[in-house]
Amino acid sequence: MREIMIAFLSTIVFCVVTGASYSEAVSGRYRVLPGGPEEAPPFDVVSVTLGPSESIGNKACRWWQIEVFKTEADTTPLFKLRALTVGRDPFDRSNKAMVFKRYILKIPATNDNLEYRNVHTHEAMLPFWKDFDRYFIPLRSLGSREQFGLPNTLEYLGHTLTLVKAEPSAEWKQWTDVKVLDLDPELLIGTGRSFKDKEGHRLPPGQDYTYVPITGDDYRLMIKTGFNLFTVGPDQEQYVRSEPVFYLRGTSNSWPLSFPADLYRSNYLGAVMFMDEPTMRLTGDKHIHNTLRYFSDFASVIRQRVHTRYYGTEHYGAYLLEHRLKAENKINLGDMRLMQHDYPSWETALETTFYQMAGGCNGLVHEGRYQLSEFQDGMDRWTGVKRTYTAEEYLRYEYALLRGGTRPFGKFWGTSIYGQADPALSPLAVTLAYDMDARYIWFWTSDHDHHLPWNEQLQLVKVLKSHAKTHPRPSIFGDQPTRDAVIVIPYGYFLSLQHGGSNIHANLWWVRELDTEGRNESSRRYRRVMERAHKAVIECYERGEDFDITVDDGRKIVGYKRVIRISDSE
Repeated sequence: MREIMIAFLSTIVFCVVTGASYSEAVSGRYRVLPGGPEEAPPFDVVSVTLGPSESIGNKACRWWQIEVFKTEADTTPLFKLRALTVGRDPFDRSNKAMVFKRYILKIPATNDNLEYRNVHTHEAMLPFWKDFDRYFIPLRSLGSREQFGLPNTLEYLGHTLTLVKAEPSAEWKQWTDVKVLDLDPELLIGTGRSFKDKEGHRLPPGQDYTYVPITGDDYRLMIKTGFNLFTVGPDQEQYVRSEPVFYLRGTSNSWPLSFPADLYRSNYLGAVMFMDEPTMRLTGDKHIHNTLRYFSDFASVIRQRVHTRYYGTEHYGAYLLEHRLKAENKINLGDMRLMQHDYPSWETALETTFYQMAGGCNGLVHEGRYQLSEFQDGMDRWTGVKRTYTAEEYLRYEYALLRGGTRPFGKFWGTSIYGQADPALSPLAVTLAYDMDARYIWFWTSDHDHHLPWNEQLQLVKVLKSHAKTHPRPSIFGDQPTRDAVIVIPYGYFLSLQHGGSNIHANLWWVRELDTEGRNESSRRYRRVMERAHKAVIECYERGEDFDITVDDGRKIVGYKRVIRISDSE
């Protein structure tokens, strides 16, 4: 009874961050029992502290801390994590997700003392790993008893922790040397390369640029301008890891991650920025060329290809980092699954967005080579209506396919500006994408004409950030608004205006059910879908409606005032 009273008095202490410099807490030292057989654990000791309580509004919260030590003899930890969470015992196994109010990380090796916050909510910004609070936060093992409120047995990062020593009167000091990083996960602006062009201007078509590494001064300028997403190399990570931006990097024998410390950085997203062009890779597959016959074939195969690669351990897979940590860095992860789930595909064929989302990817970024004349020709050809289209109408069509393809799955979309895009359209392309709730605004760097010069990238980001400052939008992570209209095409079809010329099926050469002359039943059905859908687009323009384009897979379509269903029958 006396021990219970001591624990109670030592833990139920209320403080305010700006108040007392320290208060009592309860601390436990744990040894690691590896969850993977016949392998040493990646660290030997974990120190866990239950700190004081704090009231925020009407909610009771609790401070707690974990420290991870590489060996038993070490006195300096790999990292310290201090967090303030709502309500429950932070170690209690529950079906309810933990609610974080504060999240502060100290990594002595890099002298980082960082608090991560969401710039929109002003509350804790957590790392993006799937099931973060299941694997990265110690959880009470079923059947475990306690000492001074600390479980005898915890499960953590795929391993088991056994309590060696508990102290009911450990000191809890406030941290005062913390740098706050306000991060924006709702608008990711970046390029997929760690280099830029040396020329600083456009070159004649066909001529490639000279590429040079992005320097520290370059990063500082890019961050000041508004970039907040970077892929970095070994010599560049230092410029971004302690700044209010996100970054991506891999791991290897020559450039290992500090495990597990680096995985607690809320601005480190993982090793994969995107899945590269699953549609274009499929249509170029020799195993597809002479065998695919039907639209339904393609819809099925693209979904399967995305699903297989997304849930894989190879390049572009959500488990790539997990695989490399185990295979190259020889890290024993026990029964932990490390999944980098939050990344999009980067794709030319935006008309396959819906099917790619069904396959698993968390979004799609369109390769924007925007030319109004191509849209004009395609609309004229399919509708038979001679009409002049504005640049905004053209872009709204492109974004309707992206937004309508991601919304049914609760996923995200964006655009990337390429060197082939009409420079006159690019400022509108980035600002309208923002207005229509895009999450990603990217730029392609490298590969001849595909490359968008670095100076143009900077200028477009300036335009975008200025626009966003004067046009705030609701959170894209919340419930989506009811929009005016949605055009719904039958499952298996794709709307495309990108190619064709005099042969209306030239861009669908891989669909064998169509005949070149467009006379068989399949061709007539396809023509009816294309004509009707694009006439519906014109109707939405004339009515001034904000519309999406989606696919009918049998689910109830909600969130629109008007649903326009397109049929392929006579």
